Amino acid sequence: MRQSTREKAIDAYDMSFIWERGIADGKFHPKEIVILEREFKRFLKLVLRDPGPLAMISKRVDEVWHLFILFTPQYRAFCKNVMGFFVDHQPLTSKTPVPIGAIPNFLSAYRKHFGRLPSVWFEGIDPKLKLLIKKGTVPSELAFQWSGWTGARKIADGRQSHWRETA
Repeated sequence: MRQSTREKAIDAYDMSFIWERGIADGKFHPKEIVILEREFKRFLKLVLRDPGPLAMISKRVDEVWHLFILFTPQYRAFCKNVMGFFVDHQPLTSKTPVPIGAIPNFLSAYRKHFGRLPSVWFEGIDPKLKLLIKKGTVPSELAFQWSGWTGARKIADGRQSHWRETA
């Protein structure tokens, strides 16, 4: 499947089951669904376009990703059928690193493809840290606040490759 076809499939993907559960659990308000879905889908398009790593700097958008992952069969099928590879979610800890470069990579890729980041990406972030993020100069000790996608997997000879499930 071509990348443009995959991006159209991302846009068309019905996330209503995620919203139904998220609203019922009090995680989301119906008024915020449109922007959260748009931004989550934009993040997924960046995963298709960029070798990564990419930081997930929004706690609200990350919550959408978390809830989607809990629907394991649907998430697995989405990754296989729409993305073409499994999109790992990596919470950042000392044992599970997301490279500090994931933050400027995300900012650069987002601006290149979608323009200015909407405010949802910065909700709940300290104003001083927000300025650092916008400049792409986040000190490594502050990077532990994010999760993300660690990027294309390295294969044996060191080249980058996405894992692709075989039929």
